[in-house]
Amino acid sequence: MKTKKIFFIKIVFTIYIIFNINLISSQTSKTSLYWDAATEHLFKSLRAIGNSDFFMFGVPNALTISYLGGPMHCFNDSSDCKSITGSHPAFIESDFLWYDNPNFKKCDIEAMKEAYKKGAVLGYCYHLRGLKSNEFYTYSKNKVFTSDSTLVKDILANPDRNTNQSLNWYLTRLDTLVIPVFKELSFPLIYRPFHEMTGGWFWWGTSTCTPDELVKLYRLTVDYLRANGIRNVLYAWAPDKSTDLRFYPGDDYIDIVGYDGYDIGIADYHSVDFFINNIKFLSDFADKHQKIFAITETGTGKLTKYPQFWTKHVFYPLFQNNLHKKIAWIMTWYSADWKHDYSGVSFIPYIGINNKEGGKEAIDDFIQFYNLPHTLF
Repeated sequence: MKTKKIFFIKIVFTIYIIFNINLISSQTSKTSLYWDAATEHLFKSLRAIGNSDFFMFGVPNALTISYLGGPMHCFNDSSDCKSITGSHPAFIESDFLWYDNPNFKKCDIEAMKEAYKKGAVLGYCYHLRGLKSNEFYTYSKNKVFTSDSTLVKDILANPDRNTNQSLNWYLTRLDTLVIPVFKELSFPLIYRPFHEMTGGWFWWGTSTCTPDELVKLYRLTVDYLRANGIRNVLYAWAPDKSTDLRFYPGDDYIDIVGYDGYDIGIADYHSVDFFINNIKFLSDFADKHQKIFAITETGTGKLTKYPQFWTKHVFYPLFQNNLHKKIAWIMTWYSADWKHDYSGVSFIPYIGINNKEGGKEAIDDFIQFYNLPHTLF
């Protein structure tokens, strides 16, 4: 985390207080009724960043999963990001999926606490494995998983958890994992459940549920967390490349509008123009509804083939369209050598990638991205 990042957030929040600009005073939604003071502070700070010339950079589990340290290692103040730039990322998102491993859960929670002390903004997503398939995907690597194809419908079928096995299973996951972690950490967090719902690859996506069903599931989740005293969470809604607003749960349930999209300017389905149009659409929507906007996942697993990805494919298109001023953060995805044989993909450079063709160029480009006056690490 760069010192300028922590300093900037404090300064920009002070500016808004001095000029008596209340970023949430005009909201008609009830989300602010469920924040404690620190979470309200975070919301205002992120809104301020999203209306500035700066944005944060994020890496999931940056301190506990990396190419340099290995997958699911315990916190030792190292990260791929720091190994290249000298700074950890400003935004770090963990995944409740990993907490099925009790040892990793313990060390990752400690890493989150240490990151918060150093000024990072923190969050969680949840690749929740299905009740019957034990998979979060509906299909993966030529395999199709159909046993949870009605899971969303089943959860919503009956509001009595005593007689609805699927609902009880889901609420038990919240009771035994999500709620205790939120309460233990106690500081402000971002929660991004049911991400990429406009794609069909998760059991909560378009191949298994309707927009109305997804909205009901999202609202059920938020209502349950609120009813159980959670006051330190901002809720993020993150569609995939299909920005179908029918899946939007409503202003009373959402604080952050996100966007997940990979291989910008590389994949035929995600041209630079398509990316920019989606960012314009969603950031305008977020601004109109007084929400924060963030690019909640992006990157390419072909970094050595496209070593200028972070500047040429991401930053400059945003900068040229003045969209960098509408984004609170940009987060990439995991860089991890899962098989310990250097076959895993990397979304940011790491020490050793320079031994691969295009690796040195990727390092140089990422350092250039880091040194931009607009990026906060």
